[in-house]
Amino acid sequence: MERLVGKYIFDPEISAGKMVFLTGPRQVGKTTFAKNWLSSERVEDTYFDWDDPAVRSEYNRNPLYFRNIVNAKFKGRPVPMVFDEIHKQKNWKNILKGVYDPNREKVQLLVTGSARLGLYRKSGDSLVGRYFSFQMFPMGLPEVASDFSRILEEDSPLVAGESLMEHARKVNNKHVEEALEKLLTFGGFPEPFLKASARFHQRWIKEYKTLLTREEVRDLSRISDIRGLEHLIDILPSKVGSPLSINSLREDLGYHHSTLVNWINIIKELYLVFTIRPWYRNILRSIKKETKLFFFDWSSLPDPGRRFENLMAVSLVRMAVRFTEMGLGSFEIMYIRDKEKREVDFVLIKDNKPMALFETKEGDSEISPSGRYFGKRLGIPLYQIVHRFGRCEAFPGNCFKIPASKFLMLTG
Repeated sequence: MERLVGKYIFDPEISAGKMVFLTGPRQVGKTTFAKNWLSSERVEDTYFDWDDPAVRSEYNRNPLYFRNIVNAKFKGRPVPMVFDEIHKQKNWKNILKGVYDPNREKVQLLVTGSARLGLYRKSGDSLVGRYFSFQMFPMGLPEVASDFSRILEEDSPLVAGESLMEHARKVNNKHVEEALEKLLTFGGFPEPFLKASARFHQRWIKEYKTLLTREEVRDLSRISDIRGLEHLIDILPSKVGSPLSINSLREDLGYHHSTLVNWINIIKELYLVFTIRPWYRNILRSIKKETKLFFFDWSSLPDPGRRFENLMAVSLVRMAVRFTEMGLGSFEIMYIRDKEKREVDFVLIKDNKPMALFETKEGDSEISPSGRYFGKRLGIPLYQIVHRFGRCEAFPGNCFKIPASKFLMLTG
């Protein structure tokens, strides 16, 4: 299955002469993507998994092992090479510099990893200036529908509602609607999606959470109360889509505020959940502190409405990250809520300015009064994305309804 990140991650205008770091959740498809990339480049023996003792042994035997491989294979164009999970190796940054610095014109180096690599990447390090980082998300609708022809390659249509509606109307494929229902049911992680078995899916969810909480947490932190952390994870699905109150969690679980904040930060580093911040500039009496929390695997949420909103959150964040990684600006997905409890699910921010509002609905309904209010106040369009809806419609006040299946083919 082709992945969207492959359409731009090796764009020579961006990545030439740089190492490429690819992070993301466990089992999201990074290793498969890396091996498929090498196959497409007709090079299959330059994949090095640092969990493999043979790879570590060869390097320990001769620290110039990889440099010799590059020199032997170099035929006038950069040699594709993958280092998977190298961050588990001691002095891994020095190893990368030892391969990259003397061979930057000879090697195209892809470095893949999950939680720990993402954490190290965010900290200050000696690799700065040598790499660009990218993220792989759970699969989106264009990927599972195998149709990349409608994906927005720039952000400008989102500012002009009629332009976006024109793009959306061109999506006309019943297969897309069927793919969306499968995506909602089984999630965007390749293995359970491709199996499409309810029993396998339930077993996979349980084992995946155990993998993260029992193994990954031990690598990243000194948390000893694993059961308490698991209890927190069990409660969080009921909090999806609402401003997250740590005080409320403290009352539910009986742990200190600082403990819960630390635990949430840990499971964010593990790519189990992510949060979005409130936008409050130019909003009177706005909520400024409480974030909203979502899961990377929306399929584990029992409530259909929350599951759909969570899928939309992942899709919009994926789009914002992609626009940023493509060099179109600095993008972020946030939400808006004021003390009068007017709220819009999502707002796209570009270079600290709001571009468009997004409200999610499970079924057809009137245009959101809160969305209309904030759209007028900020001077930006409101898109009401409806799960079970069949047509695109424009409404007064720069407001629009778009079926989810059509909209998600645009976001990527």
